[in-house]
Amino acid sequence: MFHRAYETARLGGRMHENPDAGTKDRLLASARVVFAERGLKEATVRDICARAGANIAAVNYYFGGKDKLFMAVLADFLKSAQDLFPTHMGLAADAPATERLKAYIRSLLFKLVGTGDPLYEKLGQLFTAEMLDPTEHFDILAEQFIIPQHQVLVDIVRELLLPGADDRTVHLSAAGVVGHCLLFDHARQIIRRMCPEMALETLGVDVVANFVFEFALAGIERMKGLKE
Repeated sequence: MFHRAYETARLGGRMHENPDAGTKDRLLASARVVFAERGLKEATVRDICARAGANIAAVNYYFGGKDKLFMAVLADFLKSAQDLFPTHMGLAADAPATERLKAYIRSLLFKLVGTGDPLYEKLGQLFTAEMLDPTEHFDILAEQFIIPQHQVLVDIVRELLLPGADDRTVHLSAAGVVGHCLLFDHARQIIRRMCPEMALETLGVDVVANFVFEFALAGIERMKGLKE
């Protein structure tokens, strides 16, 4: 389970006691903890290697430097989140578009609220910071994870709109769904202070997902009406 994986990562300082753990895996587990605690700029290769029980040259050997190791940590985080909360949430590929839209929204919100593990939340914050101020390697993450997952939503929205819907309407509608979900994450601290009962962790994913879903459907129906 994803939660257990992050429990293991938290033990990064002791993982070198396991002689069967590969050096590359130990470095990745150690880096999760160090980057989560200190961020990219303050984290040092020396600390990462010390936690992993690895030679200081190992980061360059296995990952090509600290920046690329950071990207590997974020890629591992995104893959784990997608494995745990897939965009289809277990639905069949031929399920109705409305059900697939709701599943997508639930998937995104579950990824945002996390597993209850503080390390998950910190890595999520690092990923958000990377999106807001991307490094030179961010395009790789976008191509591997963000763009393919967003395309799933775009295809669902296009199916729900009238045939022949223009690309701008489709993409703006999809952006509205994502933006509504991201509000609960990016504005988390403001929501907690201004209206704590509206926080995602207070309402719960299902309540928020149902509201975003119904709101999105109403918007899509409105857009369809404007095109008729």
